[in-house]
Amino acid sequence: MDVALQSRTRRDDLLAGFRGGLYAYDMAIDIGAYRDLHRHRRCQQFRQAYSGDLGYDTPELVEKSGAGEVYRQAMEAAWQAMRGLPAPGSHYLLPFGGRSRFLFKMDFAEAEYISKLRSGVKGHFSYRAIAWEMKRKMEELEPELGRLIDATPPWVEDPLKR
Repeated sequence: MDVALQSRTRRDDLLAGFRGGLYAYDMAIDIGAYRDLHRHRRCQQFRQAYSGDLGYDTPELVEKSGAGEVYRQAMEAAWQAMRGLPAPGSHYLLPFGGRSRFLFKMDFAEAEYISKLRSGVKGHFSYRAIAWEMKRKMEELEPELGRLIDATPPWVEDPLKR
């Protein structure tokens, strides 16, 4: 591994040998994270129909700010309105915090790229957590490859970085 990667800079793609066999990530994530992750075209993407049945995520800062109850009321009102409309029109009312299920299939090079890019400190908390979890799962499945992923943990913050 070290020989294959020794001359690579952080802007270089991985060698073609890292493109091949697919890894599958089956995720129940919020729509906001999906809207960012689905931009990655070097992977196969499948989604279940938006239903609202998987609930929603509540950002930690919403709870810390004391706005948790207001947030829950807004999400429940959106759910009620959504359930009153037929699909696909109802999908437009699904809040970005609403969870749905998605399957992403990709090779190691794409998993490494997504984990590195989307875990950066300037990213949204939701997809940063997903990117970090992708790295962790790769480390469990393929420890030798997982150690190559240079992802930033979601608890690392740098408010001065753009």
